[in-house]
Amino acid sequence: MVLHRNEDDRRRPGFGYHLKVHSFRAVTVVLAWVLIFAAFYQKPELLTGAQRALQRGIEAVGDAIPSPWGPRIEFVFREIGGLIWLQIALLISALRLGLSTFAFIARISFRNDRRP
Repeated sequence: MVLHRNEDDRRRPGFGYHLKVHSFRAVTVVLAWVLIFAAFYQKPELLTGAQRALQRGIEAVGDAIPSPWGPRIEFVFREIGGLIWLQIALLISALRLGLSTFAFIARISFRNDRRP
């Protein structure tokens, strides 16, 4: 029995692509937690400063949005979202952005080196 793949199946990414994407995601999460634990033991003032800056940012956003939505958004980010989880999510996003930018620049520079 011969199965014919249609055109949509050929455009789908394969297992290798998914492995690369999900391993990158897992590495950035682990790296973020390692950085948080290292900062907790070596430089706890960094975590305190980041928490205060995030708190001021949340208050600024809440103040900039008219009532009743400003206080609601401030409450959600501060209480329900939890400041620690918001910090972790922001750190993971920053790591992914930085590492993706580095990989993009490296790919471009290596691609240009191979051209005659």
